[in-house]
Amino acid sequence: METPKTINEAIVCRINQLLNGPIQTQYALAEISGIPYPTIKSIMQRRTKGITLKTIIMLAHGFNMSVSEFLNDEYFNYELLDLES
Repeated sequence: METPKTINEAIVCRINQLLNGPIQTQYALAEISGIPYPTIKSIMQRRTKGITLKTIIMLAHGFNMSVSEFLNDEYFNYELLDLES
């Protein structure tokens, strides 16, 4: 498992992990979540500087889970994240 350093990297890692399930493409995630595909692509290419709570909520919805379920992963372990970045 890749160890993310920032919250944005943790979100990218989590999306990659979840894309191995029923939703397998960024395009499908965009369609289901309502997040424009260019935004998903930008997040995944780590060009997005700050991912908003609204986007996290929409991502969770796209994966058919609650925000708590989306964030309930080792990637979001407080001790492993650089919260200053």
